[in-house]
Amino acid sequence: MTTSIPSNISRSDTPGFLARRPWLWVVFAFVVLISAWSTLFYIALHNQPEVVPLKHLIPPS
Repeated sequence: MTTSIPSNISRSDTPGFLARRPWLWVVFAFVVLISAWSTLFYIALHNQPEVVPLKHLIPPS
């Protein structure tokens, strides 16, 4: 005689794809961080201030 135990776990109670793989959040965070830094460097390199020549002063003797 076998007794069947009813399953009380519904489909919504099982962890999702990302909940079962927390390392993906870390990878996602690094991708966002690298993208943000790349964007900032791109903007900074393409919007550099104008070069101003400096006048060299002769020290008094």
